[in-house]
Amino acid sequence: MKKLLLLGLMVLTSLSLYGCYDTETTIYTLENVEGQISSVYEEVDDMTVAVVSYVDDTYDIVAGHGSGLIYDREAIEVGYRYYVITNYHVVESQAYIKIYNGTTYYDASPYAVNEVEDLALVTFDTVDEITIFGTEQFSGEVYAKPTIGSFVLAVGTPLDLEFYNTATLGIVGQTANPKVIQHDASINPGNSGGPLFDLNGNLLGFNTWKRAAVNTAEGEIAVEGIGFAISMLVVIPTINQMRQTGESVFLAPKIGVTVTTVPEAIEDLFGGVRPEHIEETQTTGIYVLSVVPLRPAYGKIYAKDIITHVNGNAVSTIEDLAGLIADAEFGTSLELAIRRYDNGVFSTVNIIIIL
Repeated sequence: MKKLLLLGLMVLTSLSLYGCYDTETTIYTLENVEGQISSVYEEVDDMTVAVVSYVDDTYDIVAGHGSGLIYDREAIEVGYRYYVITNYHVVESQAYIKIYNGTTYYDASPYAVNEVEDLALVTFDTVDEITIFGTEQFSGEVYAKPTIGSFVLAVGTPLDLEFYNTATLGIVGQTANPKVIQHDASINPGNSGGPLFDLNGNLLGFNTWKRAAVNTAEGEIAVEGIGFAISMLVVIPTINQMRQTGESVFLAPKIGVTVTTVPEAIEDLFGGVRPEHIEETQTTGIYVLSVVPLRPAYGKIYAKDIITHVNGNAVSTIEDLAGLIADAEFGTSLELAIRRYDNGVFSTVNIIIIL
């Protein structure tokens, strides 16, 4: 069985790359590659960012990160709303996100996601003037198509934020599947969602995963130099649809919470000391760590809530909860009993979640 490794777990006027768009990928010689690499990197550095997720709303502990590209903005009442393209798996199950541009962290949230295509749009608001890539290459069906052997430049933040916006050079290895681009530019965990360019500055796609190893009769063998990017054939219609409608596409229905059990929460999160928001009589139940944006629980369930029943059935373990929703389909209604602490008062709240 083949083993796949997902990566990831992010002036006075706005600048863009308008004018450099060329629908043909140029084949460069080794003599002029260096200058082109530097030129493209200088153009895209400010618009390529890290998408950083955190454990909780204190934003003290980083849970992970991916990469992304600021491709557009719109004016809002105060300042601008910027749109960042990244991978779905970078923001999957993440409730606390910031965009890091090398100097500043901006509070961010998912705008829309497409789990099928592994793409996501994340937004952040600020009065800052920030360079954007622009929408020219998203405006029609004509886009740059790489050719086998042509140079590509991957930009992103592998491994740790100290490697912010690392550039790696490679060549296109295969184009048989028009939905993905196989290349050998070095990509590692953290590069997910980072843009892939040709040496004209054309956006070719977004890095998503690499093959790390393959199982053979002789055992597992490490694989090098086989990375994949989602091509613009997929990116353009998917991003345009998400931007225009704000609708998300998921593979399977989920409540949209990250959880642990009450005993584990007390032990692992609070050092064995019961916090004031968990009453003395509450010895079982599912403790909510975070609520994931765009999922049905968002705005109905909150961090520190305790789920005690689902459709009248008591839940004490993660397995209990998973078992009760394992066969649910989109549109299924769930009635959840929640034990909630608010302003010194405990209460039971019954809510309906439609998956």
